Amino acid sequence: MSIKYTETKLRRFITLGLLCISTSVSAQSSLTLWGRMDAGVQYLTNVAGQNGKRSNVWSADSGDDGASAWGMTGVEDIGNGYKVNFKLLDYFQVTNGVSWSPFWENAYVGMSGPFGSFRVGQDDSIIKDGNYEFDPFSQQDIGLASLVRNANWPNFSNTFSYYSPTFKGFDVAFQYSLNGVPGNFNSGRTAGIQVTYRLGGFSARTIYQEVRDANGKFSDLYAAQKQVFVGTMYNGNYFRVQASYTYMAAPDAPQNQPRYADYGWFGVTYSPSGPFTAMTAVYHIHQRDGQGSATLLNLGSTYSLSKRTYLYATVGYLINGRHTNFSATAQPPDSPYNPPMGHNQLGFFSGIMHYF
Repeated sequence: MSIKYTETKLRRFITLGLLCISTSVSAQSSLTLWGRMDAGVQYLTNVAGQNGKRSNVWSADSGDDGASAWGMTGVEDIGNGYKVNFKLLDYFQVTNGVSWSPFWENAYVGMSGPFGSFRVGQDDSIIKDGNYEFDPFSQQDIGLASLVRNANWPNFSNTFSYYSPTFKGFDVAFQYSLNGVPGNFNSGRTAGIQVTYRLGGFSARTIYQEVRDANGKFSDLYAAQKQVFVGTMYNGNYFRVQASYTYMAAPDAPQNQPRYADYGWFGVTYSPSGPFTAMTAVYHIHQRDGQGSATLLNLGSTYSLSKRTYLYATVGYLINGRHTNFSATAQPPDSPYNPPMGHNQLGFFSGIMHYF
């Protein structure tokens, strides 16, 4: 038996076939464009100007609660439980529209499946990803970031990251960054490992990370160092309790610079059913060998206007000990926002966060 198609019927058949193929492809892959906008105002006391005189400052700011960003993520299902994915993420400032550095935050491709997941490219440090979940203020500028001068915010290039599936409540992660420097294996090399345990509302995590300088040394407590992090968290019906301890070491640092430090925090978050959330936390760092210490007291709240938009407000009081000059804005030591040594700072941040 033969089947004859007219030209019109053949075109309809081809069109129907293409539609079926298109539907099949779209069902197996996805591309998401997303972002967030954070804009607000801040008030800081004891801000040092270039002439050394201290004063109080009101200013507009972007990123007090979380850096404004936009990005793309893509996932393709290749069958049998395996997926290929990628992520591009860029930070920018709402106050002037300037990008910090195109896709410096994330630019990687990876794969996931029954074995877990891995990714290769420009990636967050394992300690940044790992302790973010355990910090009551999610590493706000007036939170943990102030006391470690952004030591927990690095991003690494040429990085391989692996995350295992969960087995009896445990999962592990591993990260390694290749330096690409001929003849110097340790130049700028980074490595880290993470172990997490979860049981009901309780979770605990341990992270070890090392970051080397261009000479392969641990020469700066806040830029090239070894860290051991231990964090715990309990999520109840209305309350979340979080506590941590971190040991930092830079044995190759100059004699007049801090080489060892202990820091940690304790915080409680209250989240009743409804739009309101309140957080409070105490952060403390102690630099050994007489290098000084500092304590940060935080109180904050958020109010959800919708699923994608919320208002936030945070008040923090930073108490600098002798021989220390930590800043509530987490700026480098030579920044004009860095307070004179030994002076305290009161900070107030408030703004609006919108996801799109």
